[in-house]
Amino acid sequence: MPGASRDRWRREFPRWFDWILEEAGFYDYGRYPVKGMGIWLPYGFQLRRRIIELVREVLDSTGHEEILMPLLIPEHLLRKESEHIRGFEGEVYWVTHGGHEPLDVKLALRPTSETSITYMESFWIKSYRQLPKKYYQIVSIFRYETKATRPMIRLREVTTFKEAHTVHDSFADADRQVAEAIELYKKIFDELGIPYVISRRPEWDKFAGAVYTVAFDTIMPDGKTLQIGTVHHLGQNFTVPFDVKIQLRDESIDYAWQTSYGISDRIVATVIAIHGDDRGAVLPPNVAPIQVVVIPIPAGDDEEKKRLVAEHLEKVKEVLKKAGIRFRVDDREDVRPGRKFYEWEAKGVPVRIEVGLREAETGTVLVARRDTLEKTVVKL
Repeated sequence: MPGASRDRWRREFPRWFDWILEEAGFYDYGRYPVKGMGIWLPYGFQLRRRIIELVREVLDSTGHEEILMPLLIPEHLLRKESEHIRGFEGEVYWVTHGGHEPLDVKLALRPTSETSITYMESFWIKSYRQLPKKYYQIVSIFRYETKATRPMIRLREVTTFKEAHTVHDSFADADRQVAEAIELYKKIFDELGIPYVISRRPEWDKFAGAVYTVAFDTIMPDGKTLQIGTVHHLGQNFTVPFDVKIQLRDESIDYAWQTSYGISDRIVATVIAIHGDDRGAVLPPNVAPIQVVVIPIPAGDDEEKKRLVAEHLEKVKEVLKKAGIRFRVDDREDVRPGRKFYEWEAKGVPVRIEVGLREAETGTVLVARRDTLEKTVVKL
């Protein structure tokens, strides 16, 4: 892939994406002996963690509360809302045995959590005074994807599924929550520099069990669209079968209203893909695991010159520490600087700082930007 023209990079995006996930150490896919499942490698896990932290910050600041629901859902709960199970029936993984013993009740590996959380809300929520209630969790979900699987994009285990579930006392307030969710997603995607189109889905493409669905789509480098987020107005479609009744302000009793909205591993995939180029990833500084990589340039065998470079390097490290920058010094002696440049450019580190004898003697550093590839000499 390195050296290909940008047009070729666009045409060969699937191959580029597979290459950069492996080359940069983001994700190991295709070697684990279960189709549609991958492993987050340390560097990719740190990127994922920082994106999750951004999502949590946005949700927590707007009154969402994080919870953790069980992974297993009894079959009778999953079948409680008929349209919902029809939409997911062909994608469900079933647990049928505990050890050698057949289970009395089939258990589904969570494809999504509308049914299980609504069941629990029937115990938790009794009055309009408790509303609106906004829960979310970031968990694994499982769907038996029969199409061609793709790393981070089309998986059988989605390991970064953020699903929010909200409860309201009226259709209108649930409508308001849909609008809020759209704004929250816009904020998240804007922070990550991901472009998007927002559209209300037609009836045939809405979430199974929703009154209506609003989706976020982006365009990948090869020109194909990818859905990166969805927001659903669920009406009373789940609260009626699960008997989630609340007392309203006028003391009458009615079924509660709900919304749900989700994003997945695709948010990480799009951060890597949208900003990439022929050299590899180009990560936004706010979520980059390493914001600055410092490359010492060898000063030869002269001990005095080596001492000057080492002292200057310590000053650079001190400046970065005081600034709160996430940085790493690549001081591997058995790897030439050119190879280091190549590796860290592939990883998408936003800034590279070179520290050699010339910089030590002039009290400067050479700064190379990953996004524009511009190099600038600046005073320390």
